[in-house]
Amino acid sequence: MSRFQKVAEEIAPSAGGGGQRTRLDERFLADLISEDPLDRVEGQELRQVFMAALAELTPDELKVMEMRFQHKKSQGQTASRLRMGRDAVADLEHSAVEKLRRPISQYMES
Repeated sequence: MSRFQKVAEEIAPSAGGGGQRTRLDERFLADLISEDPLDRVEGQELRQVFMAALAELTPDELKVMEMRFQHKKSQGQTASRLRMGRDAVADLEHSAVEKLRRPISQYMES
């Protein structure tokens, strides 16, 4: 099991919500972390903050973020695939980015 999945499983909500949530691929965080042991610990903490923030997204916000950033789809393509209006996709994306930005900014300031 990769260490990314382990963190995701530790933080994933355990409430009986039915189906399994889709997880964003967070391998891009590895590019931000050096090999220094202290940096690796900080990187692990950042991953935990990020995964906790992802767990706070609604299913629709998570789908939009996955389509836009993991699958690199445009807002129009995302709207078409999810059968939503382009404005709805833009609103969900904006909401999700704000939900992710807040805890990461707080972590970086501390």
